[in-house]
Amino acid sequence: MDIPNDTGDFRLMSRRAVEVFNEMPERHRFVRGMVSWIGLTQVALLYDRKPRFAGTTKYPLKKMIIFAVDAITGFSMMPLRVASVVGLVTGFLSIVMVGYTLGSRLLGHTVEGWTSLTTLFLIMSSAQLLVLGVLGEYLGRLYMQSKQRPLFVLESVYASPRPEAAQPKIVRNDELAPLSPGLPQ
Repeated sequence: MDIPNDTGDFRLMSRRAVEVFNEMPERHRFVRGMVSWIGLTQVALLYDRKPRFAGTTKYPLKKMIIFAVDAITGFSMMPLRVASVVGLVTGFLSIVMVGYTLGSRLLGHTVEGWTSLTTLFLIMSSAQLLVLGVLGEYLGRLYMQSKQRPLFVLESVYASPRPEAAQPKIVRNDELAPLSPGLPQ
């Protein structure tokens, strides 16, 4: 997602943007990302920021790291997909290692137990990481679904006027003509 640089949490928003923002029932809110996610037109207002008048920042490095983790995990499933990528890489390495093990065995240049244990370790590690990657993909989808964000946001709707005859008419029960005289309705 494209989040503009040097954007603060203080902003001037249209009524429509506020309504869409309030429709998102998330509890852990990364406001900068959520406003960018809405996707309505955004314009930067440049100003000269004066130096801090007094005191020091109350946002130390630890809080900034937590803030960055919230931003990454709130709008991306990439950290969960890393396990799959690492699993595929170690799986490739384990296949190479199996070839190396068999070649060393045939040539008689093996250290007893080391090569086979390393190969077995790589195979098991890659299998575990691939399974974790698949579970991570499911968890990521559940996480995104649990946020209950709107599927899409319409900035505006253009409707062509329909002729009066094409518009449906609502008829109440007391306006209906009886189906057959004398029968209960």
